[in-house]
Amino acid sequence: MRWIYLFFYELKHAFIKIKRHVVLCLSSSMAIFISIFLVAACLIIGFHVDSFSKNIESDVRIHVVLNTDISQDQIEDIQKEIQNISNVDKITFSSKDEELELMIQEKGEAFVMYRGENNPLANAFFVTVKDGSKIEQTSKEIEQLDVVSSCVYGGSSVTKMMEMLEKVRTIGYGVSILLIFLSLYLIHNTIRTTIYSQQSEIAIMRTVGATPSFIKIPFELQGMFIGFVGSLLTYLVIRAGYTKIYEITGGNLFVSILKLIEPETMMHQIGWILFALGIGIGWMASKLAVSKYVRKNR
Repeated sequence: MRWIYLFFYELKHAFIKIKRHVVLCLSSSMAIFISIFLVAACLIIGFHVDSFSKNIESDVRIHVVLNTDISQDQIEDIQKEIQNISNVDKITFSSKDEELELMIQEKGEAFVMYRGENNPLANAFFVTVKDGSKIEQTSKEIEQLDVVSSCVYGGSSVTKMMEMLEKVRTIGYGVSILLIFLSLYLIHNTIRTTIYSQQSEIAIMRTVGATPSFIKIPFELQGMFIGFVGSLLTYLVIRAGYTKIYEITGGNLFVSILKLIEPETMMHQIGWILFALGIGIGWMASKLAVSKYVRKNR
């Protein structure tokens, strides 16, 4: 019961401090809002790059054309041989008749004349890889098999796109980490200004024998509340803004393969991160700021 009483006592004094210094608290909340908003923007970019990469990897397949002299009885053994290559995920067989139909769809009705016994094409496989960044290497390994005539996967443009997306993702997450440290520094200075105006109160409490933790807890709760308010503002703005962008673009960024994450899914992914960051940064900034004055007034 004593600990429960102390908690509510500290919570009461935390809100009293917020009421007394409401302007500085709002200033701190806005600092957290701006900082976390920038972090959220970088995280949204990072999440979308991950999603785009997965969509591209699932859409890009290696087209493995077999030699024309391969019999139907050899198909199963060749499929097992390709499946044993480390980066191969899934293999789909495409008969020479299916290959012709794909060619007709792609290049026009002029190739209809080759249907039936006149079909000059060979059987083939469509190979999906586990790691899209290694598709070129996997294609070369498959092409080295004696039974394979050629391998096509989209060329260097696909590899370059994957590399570019990887760089964008790395930069986005790197900037997010830098912004977290920057926001911690800025909010620490803002909250320290609030605590500076109460240093005489801290000195009196230390004189009458209050423990450091008893003094710190209201300030830390105050910082957590400020962080929560900043996070809530960020969440509401991001939710409204992202939903609007999703509606305007129709869920696609230029092309269907660059499909945006649905608003509910995105907010579920990012919501808990925003609140954890806001509350955590507010608590840490308050803890660091008040510790200085507690030590100073011993």
